[in-house]
This record gives sequence, structure tokens and C-alpha cells, in this order.
Amino acid sequence: MRTPHRFTADELLLDRQIYDVDGAAVGKVDDLELTEPDDGGEPYISALLCGPTALGPRIGGRLGIWWAAIGRRMRPKDDPYPNRIPAEDIDYADRLQLRLRVSRDQLDADRFRDWTRDHIIGRLPGAGS
Repeated sequence: MRTPHRFTADELLLDRQIYDVDGAAVGKVDDLELTEPDDGGEPYISALLCGPTALGPRIGGRLGIWWAAIGRRMRPKDDPYPNRIPAEDIDYADRLQLRLRVSRDQLDADRFRDWTRDHIIGRLPGAGS
């Protein structure tokens, strides 16, 4: 008789590639958001978190602090961070990837990349050609 193997949520989800409904890469899972129900039940995963401010605390130490600080500085001040993908948008998950029910255009997953393109890369000489 085969014994069932137990997994934790971080073993199954962290660092997994995220794809949207069309198969386009969205990013990787850097952390998980847990929510405790008001009725005192078991906590559940309410969102996947992505981006440098989600990954920095996982890295830990000075490098993690540095990584998260850069992520906070390289974004508009009014943007909430980290990028958050609600759990109800997950369609399928396995040990290699996560598929979403929505298109990447409906997510804020490209905020850091778009901001970097507009405020840094776009200002470099020759970037507009």
C-alpha cells in the first residue's frame, strides 16, 4: 500500500511560473497571502504575491532588505505593492506551473516592468529608436 505524500503550500506554489489564460507568462509566485476567517476557522490562501517586495523578505538578510527597498523605490508612490493575484483567479496548479482564469492584461503584474521601461530605459539615449 502506498503512503500518501504530504505537501505544504509553499512547496507546491512558491517559485512556480504563472501563466495567464492564453498561456502568456505572467511572473513567478514570490509569496503567499493568508487570510484568517472571522469565524476562527483555518487560514486559507487568498492571493499569490509577486514582485521584489514580496521576494525580498523571503530572501532575508541584507540582500532581501536591499531587494525590497529597490522594488519600493522603483515604482510610483501611490501604487500598492506587492503585485497581488487573487486565489479565485487560479484555474490550475501543478508542481511546475500555475494557470490563471484571466488574461495578464487584467492583472497588475507588469507594473514594475512598465515603470522601469518608462522611467529608466526610455530615458536612455537611443531607446526611442
